Amino acid sequence: MTTIEEIEEEAQRVNDEIKKEILSGHSLVQKFYDNAVVFVTGGSGFVGKHMIEKILRSSNIKKIYILLRVKKGRSVQDRLKIVLDDSVFEELLKEQPNFAEKLQVIEGDCCEDNLGIDEKNWAKLSDEVNVIIHSAATTNFRENMKSATFINIKGTRDILRLAQACKHLKSIVHVSTAYSYATRSRIKGDVREDFYKSPIPPETMIELANNLDEEKLNAMMKPFLHEWPNSYTFTKAIGEELVRVMGEDLPICIVRPAIVISAYREPMLGWLDDKNVYGASGMILGLSLGVMRTIIADNNIKIDFVPVDIVSNVIITAAAETQDRHIRGERETIIYTVSGIRNPMTWKEIGDVLQIKTRTIISSKTLWYCNAVVTPNKFFYFILTVLFHYIPAIIIDGCCMLVGKKARFLTLYRSVHKLSSMFSYFTNNEWKFEDANTLRLHNGLSKTDKIIYNCDMYSVDMIEAGFIWSYGVIKYLIKDDGKNREYALKKQKIMKILHYIILPLYLYALYKLTSGVILYIYFAISMICKYLYVYF
Repeated sequence: MTTIEEIEEEAQRVNDEIKKEILSGHSLVQKFYDNAVVFVTGGSGFVGKHMIEKILRSSNIKKIYILLRVKKGRSVQDRLKIVLDDSVFEELLKEQPNFAEKLQVIEGDCCEDNLGIDEKNWAKLSDEVNVIIHSAATTNFRENMKSATFINIKGTRDILRLAQACKHLKSIVHVSTAYSYATRSRIKGDVREDFYKSPIPPETMIELANNLDEEKLNAMMKPFLHEWPNSYTFTKAIGEELVRVMGEDLPICIVRPAIVISAYREPMLGWLDDKNVYGASGMILGLSLGVMRTIIADNNIKIDFVPVDIVSNVIITAAAETQDRHIRGERETIIYTVSGIRNPMTWKEIGDVLQIKTRTIISSKTLWYCNAVVTPNKFFYFILTVLFHYIPAIIIDGCCMLVGKKARFLTLYRSVHKLSSMFSYFTNNEWKFEDANTLRLHNGLSKTDKIIYNCDMYSVDMIEAGFIWSYGVIKYLIKDDGKNREYALKKQKIMKILHYIILPLYLYALYKLTSGVILYIYFAISMICKYLYVYF
């Protein structure tokens, strides 16, 4: 079995080779970005940060404008500092100590008219920008329809208006999702790299969001959510219709990534952003800490995970190809899907990775023995959630309150249940995402660019990627550097013994308690019925 140390060595070798090719100056993609001005939305997000780092590290970019909004009392400059403090920029800082000088903040908000950008900055962007990468979106699956519409649809419309105003535009990339048309009617079917009929006209949707209150809008859109699982995928689908209509004469393309996971190779093995705790990585986090005891998922379905470094490379190279196609007079908007269809992985394989490989790098911060029951059955999952999440949480919280400590486990398990339920649509169903355009994009790259900007998902060992993902969760989300690994392994052995001693005792006590309560209720009902002269 390959160890994490061996994978780290291989990742370092790959990164050294990438660095060598970057310095060679033979890259055609590099030449596209030479002295270019790029405008990025979503630059504070997981994919956005990684993509900005890769552009800066691999090309002689002139400037990157980043759209940021004032948030939680922090100015946009303060927020930029927080972005740049992320570990994803560590290697770049060593190579280019002054890289931050190429970054400039534009204050704005995708929810507002004209992206919340004032006239002066709008004019500046229109005069200077060559490349637009629109990756801003609300990825909250439980977002209310009004907010999702403003960010994912209205924000896209205003980005396209900016693109139309740009005097020196070379390319624009709209980042969508592979699941924009992964509807219930297409389960187990094909999702093509093509436009589908929009569920509702974009301008109509924006007008409804402007004029209706939140409750009425959610009620009106409820019928559509029989096909789409949440407001995120629904509004991303409508956003693509805007690209089709408004982007007709623009050098524009769409990139549709599936579920984005940790970095496979660059800039550092397993890199994750703190915000990943609210996504699929949050499930791996719960399992890695021993707090998630059950998951609703079908072990047999193929799940589509894609490393963030592959996604960034597709976005960066798609922008270059889009300009080349536009120059040749090819005006069709191309959709690039980043999918693991040619290299699939099942939930069972992910479980095996966690059960076998991840145990070798287990965190010393685990709260209990790491083990979970996987079931696709909603009723069985509910029973397991009550048994292994809620009842233990109430008991532990009660003990905490008795000794004067804060009760937090019930709140924790509510979050765990919400996360698992939120992803159940994706963990119990599968689609066949066509990725012919992305494969053609990779095959069309020069030898140098195939090394610097690898877009080929087939080159990714998905079992290894799953292992790296769990390593990234432990390192970047749990903040465990692995120095106490020997202690962690011993701790897990002890917890395993305790787990299998306590579990039968707990279930037996629960059985006795519930059977006693049921018996008591039976006798109580019998007495009442006897008193009322009701006989069975």
